[in-house]
Formats: sequence, structure tokens, C-alpha cells
Amino acid sequence: MSTARPPLPDFPGFTTLDREVSLDRLPVRGTVPGWLTGTLLRNGPAKFEVGDYRLTHWFNGLAMLHAFSFTEGRVKYANRFLRTTAYELATSKEQLYGKQFGLDPCERLFGRHFAAYSPNITDNTNVNVARMAGRYFAFAEQPLANEFDPHTLDTLGEVTFEDQIQGETSTPHPHYDFDRRVLINYTTSMADRTAYRLFYVPEGELVQRPLATIEVDEPCYMHSFAATENYVVLVEFPVVIDTDRFRQARHPFLETFSWQPERPARFLVVDKREGRLAGTFESEAFFAFHHVNAVETDGELLVDIAAAHHPYETVLGLDPTEDQLDLEAYGYQLRRYTLSLGRSGGSVGWEPLADAGVEMPRIHYRRHNGRAYRYVYGLGHSPRSLRAMNRLLKVDVVAGTHKAWYEKGCFPGEGVFVPRPGGGAEDDGVVLSGVLDARSGRSFLLVLDGPSFEEVARAEVPHHIPNDFHGQFFRELHR
Repeated sequence: MSTARPPLPDFPGFTTLDREVSLDRLPVRGTVPGWLTGTLLRNGPAKFEVGDYRLTHWFNGLAMLHAFSFTEGRVKYANRFLRTTAYELATSKEQLYGKQFGLDPCERLFGRHFAAYSPNITDNTNVNVARMAGRYFAFAEQPLANEFDPHTLDTLGEVTFEDQIQGETSTPHPHYDFDRRVLINYTTSMADRTAYRLFYVPEGELVQRPLATIEVDEPCYMHSFAATENYVVLVEFPVVIDTDRFRQARHPFLETFSWQPERPARFLVVDKREGRLAGTFESEAFFAFHHVNAVETDGELLVDIAAAHHPYETVLGLDPTEDQLDLEAYGYQLRRYTLSLGRSGGSVGWEPLADAGVEMPRIHYRRHNGRAYRYVYGLGHSPRSLRAMNRLLKVDVVAGTHKAWYEKGCFPGEGVFVPRPGGGAEDDGVVLSGVLDARSGRSFLLVLDGPSFEEVARAEVPHHIPNDFHGQFFRELHR
């Protein structure tokens, strides 16, 4: 694995945003549907310097929250940095705090900034947001969460769970079980016993209750997982974590990874009802950040994933070879893996679901997570634009086709589907995406009609929004 530290690209999406604003009304072109009421909360890195040192990895940027609130066709906007220990040390003392994800810091390069680096895991939760027990939290890949006020975006501090499940890493993509009214997640424990520890958080309680423990010889890096009515599916991609290196303060998370394509990918199926491992399946090696969905049908589990043949070099430090720099071999592919629940231990193959690959996939989550579905919304590349995701896609996994939104010089973020209240069809709603316009150096909130996937409105932000990661729409939030 490469340990080179290339600078972040010279691109507005990786340019620091220091400005914090609270605006009662953004200029709107087009018409925002009157039924769209609530707030889109988004999370992502927005500061890429610590003193005079420029960070070299996207995942290390300091977290900023963005809020777009909708009422009667109007759009409000506010943004604020998360005031964490990592933020305070970076801005007041020009120091990084804790173990980073990417290849910062390097003691040789970092000099005086290295003083705050410690075995602690950084509290810079810059990836996603979620609601637990009626409160709102920012998540990343650490086993911690920072609470914030969803109306003011003020940071309220790190939450302490009752009976907290131990572990060194976690996932920023918990699942919500609407029938049992619990949030499900897991940690990876690298202490005495190496294991994945699944847990749930009941609605109304800040307590982590154990669901299942799966002991493994060598843990692997997993950014997300899938959940159905009866099962949780973890997929171990062969990105293996060196637990000895992880415990050493000088190694950022990325330097503990090794890509081992000679190993299979493993599908670990956990029975939620009994809290036990119900099946293990293997496939050829591949990598993914994001699951799309999983469905139980006739004794099988259909597991849909935004997959790649191997890790991306911009994230996992791998240098692609010449023949890997084409979209088919190197880019994202929407795949379906079929697991026969009665035949644990077998190998599984996959089939492509569409004529376009997607990353940052989203679905009509409330109605279709863990159930049969048809549409996926995600980011894609225009031809010969491998590393810059510059299209929003609506993929039909039944027909195997897609629709796209594209505008030259514009780079959309994750598309979040919001269903119309009382809507009938799966795609009856809108898709919301923060779009960076590299031509003007500013961003806008794009509103696409769900069925046609055509633009109906855009709300213009007075500054650029750096490339963020994930967000959620909360209908109950009125700012």
C-alpha cells in the first residue's frame, strides 16, 4: 500500500470555508414544492488547514454542519463548525488531536503541530447525522457521537451512552428499525478479543444494548452495512486492519490497512431475533463504502452494493495501474449478491443491476429499506471524468436504466430523497442535493422532481460549500 502523501486537489470542493452564516431566506430560482416542510441537515469537512499546514486527506477536514430549512416554498440556510476538541486545538493552538483517518499527521512534516497527537481517537465527527432519543448527533467512524442543537447548530458535546459497547471504530451509517423502534449499529473491538459488536439504541433511551458479538481473527474495514426485517448483513471486504499498528499512536487509521485481494470478501449474516451468526458466505474480492439495500425473498437475501473491484487510491492510498484507470474496471458498479440462507458457507456471485454505477446511494428509506424497491439515487461520473463525481443519477434497478442530471462545471453532493406526504409511487417526492458550481465558486441547493428527475428549483448559497459527505431530512424540524 502506498504511503505517499499527495496534496488535496486544487479544487473548490477542498477549499476551506471559514464563513458561518444564518440566513432567513435564500434566493430561489424555480418553485420549491409547498408540501416540502422540514430541514435537510448535512455534515462534512470544511476546514483543511491547521496553522500553516494543509491537510492531505479529505476525511481529516474539520466538521461543519449545514441546515437547509423549507417552509411554504421558502428556504432558510445556516452553517456552523462543530466545536469539538479537534476544532478548538486546530484553531487556537494549531494542533491536530487524536488518531486521524487519513495520512496526516506525519511527524517529520508536521513539526510543532504534532504535539496534540495522541492514542486518543479524534472527536472530529465529520461524516453523517442521525436522531436518537429525540436528540441530534454527528457521527464519523469513531465509536462516539457529538450532540448538537438542530435549530441553532450549536455543539452540545460528546454524548455518553449508558452501558456503552466497547470498540475502537464504528460506522457512520446506523440503521433504524421502524418496527422495533431501535437504532442499530456496531463497533469493531481490537482489544483482548477482536470482534464486531452489534448493538441497538431503543427509542427514547441513550443506552446501547448488545445484539450480537462476532469474533474474528483479523478485523476488516467496513464503512456501512445492510439491515432487513430479520437480519443484519456485514460484508468484510479484504481491507485488513493491523490491530498492533492501530494501537500505536503514530499510525493514522489508513496506515493500518492492507488490501489483500487474494482473500475473499465475506458476508456475515446475523439473525436479529436470536442475536447470533446465522450464515457466512464468500465471494471474489471487492470493495465498497456503501450498501444500497438488502431484501429477504423466498429463503434468500438479495444484497445490493455500490461496489468496486478494489479500493480507490484517493481514499485508501492505493496507486492504480494503467489498466485500472477506466470506468468499468475502476469505477463504481451497482451489484446484487444473492445469498441462500439455507446453504451457509457457500460462495456467491453477483449481477449488475444497471447500465450506470453510483456512489453515495440513497433510496426511499422509510418505505423500502429491507424491502423490495425500484429506485436508487446517487452520484456518477460523466465519461472520462473518473475522479470528479459530476452527475446525479436516478437508477431503475428493475429496468436496468437510469436518468441523469448534469450541468457543466457543477459537482453535486449526495442526493437525498424526500417523499411527498401521502404520495403513492415509490419516487413520488423530490431529490435534494447541494451542488458546487466551480464556475462561480458558490453552491446551490438543487431540488429535482422525483418521477421526471428534472430540476424544479435551486436555492443559491452566498458561498461555496466544500465537498461534504452525508445528511438526513427531518420533517419534524422547523427552523
